[in-house]
Amino acid sequence: MDPSLPALERTDHSHTRAGRPRDRAARAAILQAANALLEENGIAGFGMEAVAARAGVGKSTIYRWWPSKGALAMAGFLAATEPKISYPKDGDSALDALRRQLLRVAEVYAGPTGRVMAAILAEGQRDPHTITAFVEGYARPRRDEARTILQAAITQGELRPDLDPEVVLDALYGPIYYRMLVPVGPLDIKWMDTLVQTVLDGIALPRL
Repeated sequence: MDPSLPALERTDHSHTRAGRPRDRAARAAILQAANALLEENGIAGFGMEAVAARAGVGKSTIYRWWPSKGALAMAGFLAATEPKISYPKDGDSALDALRRQLLRVAEVYAGPTGRVMAAILAEGQRDPHTITAFVEGYARPRRDEARTILQAAITQGELRPDLDPEVVLDALYGPIYYRMLVPVGPLDIKWMDTLVQTVLDGIALPRL
């Protein structure tokens, strides 16, 4: 066997490993640029060229990861927003964690962030890549986590054991998107607190 071959293989692998941090850095720069442009211009003024220029990358680099401007907009938005509305890891109970997270959602979505989300969801009605990015990158993982919290609340004796978690999740989170897309009233903490109390009081086990 040619002794140069192992050395060549090692060189190739080293080059691949060195490229990964650059990929991560480029991806992070693209997501940051995408969210910044969304906040500045909204979805109507959002485009691949502008994101590429802001991030300092070529458009071909963006298309490696995102097939449409809607998918990129959703990815940038979620990367910036998701940490703000995560489920708290501390608290007295599973139900307390769920309640606090819902209030965080209302606080974040009450302002410009909610308007950006509404515009992206509207974009998703015509671009399947956008709505897929929302469902797979945000809605489904969040729903899975919320379902786990509901199950914990049932196990802890806070909620009735006969509940359908899917219906409860729709009752808690569905109105947020309704008010986000159809401005029939404010999406604020006061409204969210009333909604949460109404739903959870109706499904809680009676206190002895």
